[in-house]
Amino acid sequence: MENEEIYEPDLLSVTDEDGNEIVFELLERYETDDDVYVAITEYHDTAEEIVDADYEVIILKVVEDENGDEFLEEIQDEMEYEQISDILMAKVEEKFDVEYFEPEQ
Repeated sequence: MENEEIYEPDLLSVTDEDGNEIVFELLERYETDDDVYVAITEYHDTAEEIVDADYEVIILKVVEDENGDEFLEEIQDEMEYEQISDILMAKVEEKFDVEYFEPEQ
């Protein structure tokens, strides 16, 4: 039992436009020469929340403002989103040994 791995999630605290704090789990990150992207899902810590959660994966871009503060924003370019989403979801599926259902377009 000594070698049993304990999963410690990487948590991000995000404040929405209404000032509410939402905690997300960082599932994976991907960096290009110019940009950083993250795959996150809302964090749940009680057994009941975990069972009821839908674990929607959200793909966002990490952006730095003029003060050097980092924030997350939606990827506006559809082609960029598709490329990054495919890369990050493949990493998430491999890391967590899961498959996500991809809805038909």
